Amino acid sequence: MDLDPNLVNNHDDTNLSESSFTMEQDSSSYSDNQMGGTPSAGHRKVDMWQNHNFDSGFQTMNHSEAPSIISSLHPSSHLSGMSSMADYEPVPNLSDQQKQKFDGITKNPTDGQYNTVRAIPELTMLMKDQDNEVVHKAVILMQNIAKMECDPLRRQNEARIVDPRVIFTLRDLLRDKVDHPNIIRFSLGTLFNICNRQEGIDLVTRAISEQPDIIPNLIRHIGTFPNSIYKYAILTMHSILSDKQRGGQSVTIARQQDAIIHVTPWLEAEKSEKLLPVIVDLIRVLCEKNNDQKIKFVRMGGPQKLLLILQHRGYENLLWRTTQLLKTFSNFDAPNLVAFGGRQILANLLSHGSPRLVLSTLETLRNISDVPSKHKEDILLKSLLELVNSRNAIIRLYSGQIMSNLVANNRPNKEFMCGNHGVVNLVRALALATKDMADLRDKEAQQMEDYVESLICTLKNLCVGHAMSDKVQAFVFRDPALFLHKLLTMRPLLLKHTLGLLLKVVSQNVLLAPFRLCRIGEIGFVEQLIHILRVACTQLNVQEVIEGVRVKDIVHLCIQILRSITRDQDILNEVVFFLQTPENSRMGDGHTLPIFVLQKANIEENTKSSTLALIYNLMHHEGMADVLDRDDTLSKMLQNVQMQSVTHPDLANLATNILKMIYEKRERSRTAYPRYNAYLENQFGHLSMATPRSEILNSSGETYEGAGEQWSQPLSDDSMAESYCNSSGRDSSKTYNSPMYHSPAVMYPDCPTSLPETYYDHHAPNSYHPRPTPPQYSSYENSPPVYNDLPSNPGPSSHLSDQHPVRNHRF
Repeated sequence: MDLDPNLVNNHDDTNLSESSFTMEQDSSSYSDNQMGGTPSAGHRKVDMWQNHNFDSGFQTMNHSEAPSIISSLHPSSHLSGMSSMADYEPVPNLSDQQKQKFDGITKNPTDGQYNTVRAIPELTMLMKDQDNEVVHKAVILMQNIAKMECDPLRRQNEARIVDPRVIFTLRDLLRDKVDHPNIIRFSLGTLFNICNRQEGIDLVTRAISEQPDIIPNLIRHIGTFPNSIYKYAILTMHSILSDKQRGGQSVTIARQQDAIIHVTPWLEAEKSEKLLPVIVDLIRVLCEKNNDQKIKFVRMGGPQKLLLILQHRGYENLLWRTTQLLKTFSNFDAPNLVAFGGRQILANLLSHGSPRLVLSTLETLRNISDVPSKHKEDILLKSLLELVNSRNAIIRLYSGQIMSNLVANNRPNKEFMCGNHGVVNLVRALALATKDMADLRDKEAQQMEDYVESLICTLKNLCVGHAMSDKVQAFVFRDPALFLHKLLTMRPLLLKHTLGLLLKVVSQNVLLAPFRLCRIGEIGFVEQLIHILRVACTQLNVQEVIEGVRVKDIVHLCIQILRSITRDQDILNEVVFFLQTPENSRMGDGHTLPIFVLQKANIEENTKSSTLALIYNLMHHEGMADVLDRDDTLSKMLQNVQMQSVTHPDLANLATNILKMIYEKRERSRTAYPRYNAYLENQFGHLSMATPRSEILNSSGETYEGAGEQWSQPLSDDSMAESYCNSSGRDSSKTYNSPMYHSPAVMYPDCPTSLPETYYDHHAPNSYHPRPTPPQYSSYENSPPVYNDLPSNPGPSSHLSDQHPVRNHRF
């Protein structure tokens, strides 16, 4: 490559001040008059630039269809945003004595043009000259060579600037020529153009490894306003730090030199929508996986500045980059983002036409959706109700997860959802998703399951906590088979939230009829609940957590539901029937299933109290009372609980009542022993068994899970940085099976893959061979008394009040 003599030879008609500030007049958002620059009286157009038929908008501030300023992280992408940097700078006027210093630059003898290979070392020496005018001309010529290197019209395959001494000399100029903004500007321009080729990036990063002070001298000029110097410094810094091969060392140096403090103010001060994306992305690189940098950024009000950009700017690339950076802080500083109105500002972006911007916005919203807010969120909820039916599976999933968190423990949001057809839309979406899930496998099936989980969790949250909760429960349970189907799939996440929803639904007597009548094939709710309880109990000593779900939670929810529904005489008969089947009556050392639960040392106190309450209810069934009476292990356990009256008075009182029922039953068959009657009187004379027991069962014992649940992690995991597919703690590369439930190789083979048209599908498969026949139903009006004197019993992973839990970081 040869240097064009028109660019090297001096031109007497070109004034130094006119040529030196060409870029600044068009590009700077701060006028040169304000910053001390000299406005140009004229601009000599270079013919080469006329060959380019577009303007990227960086200089003119006009939007165009030119490539984005950071359409990729490759440094060459920056070039399209610097219109005037493709112009070759004319050199200043010099005296004859100064011109003589350039006579040594070698020309080709054939055509008389300057040879760039030989000119580079000579120009490098001239950039060290004591005469600033000579230095000025030399650095201009060096920048023109660098521009040829990255100009696609004149580029040669082989790079010419390969000597690290060029970089070291430019570093010296940045350090020593602070009082000469023209020299600083062209030095930075040269570095910028060098970094627009991968070979140049490699050259600069190798030089930095030898002399790290290149970075501090570059950072120094990020805050230099005259002549738009800061723009060259920011762009060059971004090119160096974004290099994937060698940029890590430079990033470390930049962090040590507090580059974040110099860059952050430009988020607010910079007016160009084409340069702001570079600034935002530079901050992202500095803050990535570094809490110290994040703390500094937060202290400088960085997140607020990002929200202002989202609120007042319209350039899609800028908005997308900003939401990507906000996503980084959505777990680090979530409460402040919400307090500053972040959810309301982000909600306005959900109607944008850019899918990647909508998706990035949803990711950020999902991470802050569990934080309480006093702001109205009607716009956000309305947008989410539209997006929850999106054809994009990920947008649909995130929308459902955000809604679930927003309605948890938030009465105004629940009432808005119920008053704007939210429940209807969610139930319809759940039915459609259940139907579509039958045809999916592997990763798509996992995404769909996560989506179904979010819908069930949202409906579960809408079933309590507001004036219309009874109506919502009745509407949700209009199609009980929809939820029985979820129990049959035996997927841990679906089980947990479906059981939580059923626990709320069965609190209404009018909903017990569809509960007990619903069938898929020959399997109903009671049979499947007991099956789930048995399988979960067998896993308690094997593993505590399966796919992010605690096995203890499944056990507790099953016990809670069984305790509640046994107030119905017909359901009580069915529960007893299935508890007496061989697989459920010979657990462990031959005990029935509820006693087997009590024997587990690792179950929690509230599960024990619920199990004792279930046993008390079962004592009202004559056949089951005989089974429980004959089990000496139960009597011993009850006596041990009785002895804990000081530490656990409620449990002790419950155990005492069960023991009294056992002894009274025995007494009725032993009337010939008066001394035994005296014993009963001495032991239980202070208790009355005639107390009505139908007031409290489903008021204080109801669980309220789902409040502010986190959606991008297992219950206690903080590792979701890879992708949305691991949001439930699963490995998407592995077979989609659960060891807890011994799932076969193919998903859902043992249960219907779609809902039947009616509840009674006698051709559907079942899991029991041969299957016993449950008792016939009569009426639940003549229900037995049930025990209500339970302590507050929310469940092992529930939240007692209408408050959000302590926030867990996820990304």
